[in-house]
Amino acid sequence: MKNLVYQQGLLSDKTIMSIKEYFSLIIHVITNLKVILTVVVMLLVIEFAKFITTYKKKPPKPKVKKEKTPAPKPEEKKEGEEKTEEKEAEASGEE
Repeated sequence: MKNLVYQQGLLSDKTIMSIKEYFSLIIHVITNLKVILTVVVMLLVIEFAKFITTYKKKPPKPKVKKEKTPAPKPEEKKEGEEKTEEKEAEASGEE
């Protein structure tokens, strides 16, 4: 008769657990070392897969060639500029 109950999928001989027993079972499952390690490894695998799928290679920075510019040639002053500079110097009291 007992085999007939299991074959039909009836759970009449199972005990009913109380809330305290459920919490105790849940705490034991959560604090199990195998469960913790499995969760950590799976999180690492998921993050690595996410990194691989969203990876975009940055374009290389263009190399800027520094060109040596020749020193600027001293510009010759025109006659009009020399006169204005002399007037400014006289106005400020410098000679």
